[in-house]
Amino acid sequence: MKRLSLFIVCLLTISAYAQHTANDQSPMADPVANSVMDRDTFNLEFSFPPTAFVGDYGIESDGTDLFVTQWLGDSLAKYDQIGNILETFVIPGVERVRDLAYDGQYYYGGRSSEYFFKMDFVNKVLVDTIFTSFNIRGMAYDPVENVLWASSNWEPDFYKLDMQGNVLDSWVASGQTMDGISGLAVDNVSPGGPFLWGFSQDSTGSVIVKYDIATQSQTGNMIDMSALQTGGIAGGLFINNLGPRSGETLGGMIQNDMVFAFDLAYANMMVVGIEDYSMVTSLDVYPNPVTDVLNINIEINNKDELTCKIVNMVGQVVHHEDILADSTTTISINTSEFKVGTYFVQLSSNKGYSIAKKFIIVE
Repeated sequence: MKRLSLFIVCLLTISAYAQHTANDQSPMADPVANSVMDRDTFNLEFSFPPTAFVGDYGIESDGTDLFVTQWLGDSLAKYDQIGNILETFVIPGVERVRDLAYDGQYYYGGRSSEYFFKMDFVNKVLVDTIFTSFNIRGMAYDPVENVLWASSNWEPDFYKLDMQGNVLDSWVASGQTMDGISGLAVDNVSPGGPFLWGFSQDSTGSVIVKYDIATQSQTGNMIDMSALQTGGIAGGLFINNLGPRSGETLGGMIQNDMVFAFDLAYANMMVVGIEDYSMVTSLDVYPNPVTDVLNINIEINNKDELTCKIVNMVGQVVHHEDILADSTTTISINTSEFKVGTYFVQLSSNKGYSIAKKFIIVE
């Protein structure tokens, strides 16, 4: 019995380790779950665990079903909206695809290299390999302009491409810019658009952000998806009309853990459309490393009630307090009783965003 128990523990340990290493993770990612927002906050249309293979990353929809990529290999999978695997397949010459884009006939996907694939998923053939001048990670298709949008490798740089891969425009978003953009989606539906939605591995590891293409800036609050999956790492993102069951949908992949989708209008309520909304525009912690007293400086564009937590590397909350922040606010926390190690300051708002900063306690 002891041997059996030990064997089971070993299997669980190996499984957990494999799950972690199967994530394609940004060096800027500090995955700390946001426990402030309940799962029901997201009003999910559907969610399910991807089970076709290990190394799930990209996701796209043809308006009915969902296609998932394997960044850790060469497999692709097709799911229905309740998580049934309809088929798995490979396309010769295609491997390690990250985010996907779909133009109504062909799919496009980069592999964190200076080229991207143009693929026919019906006939399972590689149509073309198109070269660019930067490493592509996130991809999205704009049917209005018939162009592709792409993000570079982990950076908040966005490129507008023609269908032959030529750069038509490029910019770095202004405002509170999130790094580690893993997935992109074009939004021509929401009022005031067009917009780009990005899935970021910055801060807690899986944060959805919205960018205004006209002003080349982040629009406001962020949707912290880490409450769906502790330690989850962002993957691909998509927007499509999934029919009478759900309508216009914003969906994405938390790598190896969850496919999720919720109503685009509801997503907009979480990031914009809140009168007098607030957003933390700067979070600074000092000194870092710290011994006795940590200072936290918060700059916010409007008064808001924030929850401040200090979280250790295993997810335990070692300090918690509520803050009424206004313009520039500085608080000090006594860290002399904390153990030496790495910690995170996490600020959360009930308006649906979270931001985290790492610091180190030394003797």
